[in-house]
Amino acid sequence: MTLVVAGYNFEENPFREIDNIKEITGVRAEGLFAVADSIITSHSSNGHSPLLSGFKKIKEIPVKLWQPYFIGENFKSYNSVFLDFECFVAFAGSTLTAQHVIDLISNHLATLRIDFQSGNFQNDGKYVVKKRCDPNNLIQDGHSSVYGDDMFIPEKHYHGLLTSEYIAEVVEHSINKALSSAQKYKLDKKSLREMYTEFILGVNCPSTGSDLLVKYKMNQRMNTEGMFEVFVESQQIQEDEVAVIGMSDRFNELAQNTAKDTIKKGLSLKSEMTSFVKNAIDEVNGEGSFQIAMPVVVKSLENRKVSKTVITEEK
Repeated sequence: MTLVVAGYNFEENPFREIDNIKEITGVRAEGLFAVADSIITSHSSNGHSPLLSGFKKIKEIPVKLWQPYFIGENFKSYNSVFLDFECFVAFAGSTLTAQHVIDLISNHLATLRIDFQSGNFQNDGKYVVKKRCDPNNLIQDGHSSVYGDDMFIPEKHYHGLLTSEYIAEVVEHSINKALSSAQKYKLDKKSLREMYTEFILGVNCPSTGSDLLVKYKMNQRMNTEGMFEVFVESQQIQEDEVAVIGMSDRFNELAQNTAKDTIKKGLSLKSEMTSFVKNAIDEVNGEGSFQIAMPVVVKSLENRKVSKTVITEEK
């Protein structure tokens, strides 16, 4: 099992109790955080047995937006990066499912491209961001189209194209693409439970500078061919909430109440939720279970870069 708690990085503010939380803008500039235990367990008739510790359950994911390269008026290729930054993705559930999903998310987010969609009239077109697997007008048209020297000017046309909402859509697409392989087989409910995995995305919008936290939960349905179809549903986490995955049935309600109380009191949310995860580990271990265990890993997203702190066993 796993416990991951992620939220918006409220720092200490003794005057926050008299403020309206919806009017606080400083939180967005302070970034995001995710806290997780780091043990991998196996489930047997004797309960959860630890396999290894120090496992990374929060991954730093590079995001790269590639810009078109021209020779004269003809598109040639994509060989330089316009934007390059990091987001994070946390997971809880099947490590095999998660590894496949993380690989696809990484591949998609590292190969985003700027394309151009022509309109119905002359000069009626727009610059757009495309995934590598999307149809690409510049590539498809190749040398058959020419573009004026007043087009594809980075400082004029590229800023504001990539948004955190689009990145969240790409992550959802990547998860569903990874899960689509399960639809090739007639999986039973036991197999679906074994592959069940939840995800959290933390990203700072390169267009607005605002932070976005999204939780993805797996769901299933029976298709017309009588096979289970697996997909994910996304939920945007608000500033006065935290995202909890893994042992959420046990700890989500307490985590939400703790987060709201922490924000109201003007305390550091990242610090308090780190203590929350440590206390949860102590509680579970005190019952003789190793579903979650130390060390605790804390990752912070500030200025679109991810930093890490590891908290080991106290001596």
